[in-house]
Amino acid sequence: MIQRIQTVYLFISVIFLLLVACNDCIKFFNAETIDVCSYSVMDFPVTMTIHIIIMLLTFGSIFLYKNRVRQMRVISLAIILILLNSAAVAAYVATDNFDGYGISITWATFMPIVSIILDMLAIKAIGVDEAKIRSLNRLR
Repeated sequence: MIQRIQTVYLFISVIFLLLVACNDCIKFFNAETIDVCSYSVMDFPVTMTIHIIIMLLTFGSIFLYKNRVRQMRVISLAIILILLNSAAVAAYVATDNFDGYGISITWATFMPIVSIILDMLAIKAIGVDEAKIRSLNRLR
């Protein structure tokens, strides 16, 4: 299980998702009043729940190595949920009225993108493993 590269990709993806949960993604600031407002994925109950589900799906997919097709489906579901969660956070932030505030996007904003890339690399590596197994079955 550990010697497969997709396990490493998925584990690093879980770490990046955990970093997103622990840090602020977007900060609003007003230089005149020295007011700072920050948003995190964990600030809203809906996005927090979805983010926890994403982390559990990604971590749980590591242990589905015996059923590669199911593993690819679970990772694909996690990718879709990451995109939906990012859209939900953007919708929450867009609905607030921050006229006169500057916006600062932090490094944690880009971690879901890195996580999606790592998940896609894991799907590709799982597909290669599945192709090898199927070719071996054809030789028998």
